[in-house]
Amino acid sequence: MENYTLEKMKIDLSNGFGLYFNYNNNRYLIYKVSDNCYSQELVTIKEKSPHARLNLISDKALKEMYPFMKDIEYKT
Repeated sequence: MENYTLEKMKIDLSNGFGLYFNYNNNRYLIYKVSDNCYSQELVTIKEKSPHARLNLISDKALKEMYPFMKDIEYKT
């Protein structure tokens, strides 16, 4: 997904799609909850992981994470 932009991601999330992605050696699922609010669910649960299993993140946090997201896939 070389040409996949943040704007395209936001449109997909607004249209009800969920997206899987890798970030900080973990796999996450993200989907839109409401305006400027996204749910980020940890999919790869490792023993003694300091990461929360479910987070609500803002649009600003999504923008900050986007450059570091890898292997983005649509939820099927």
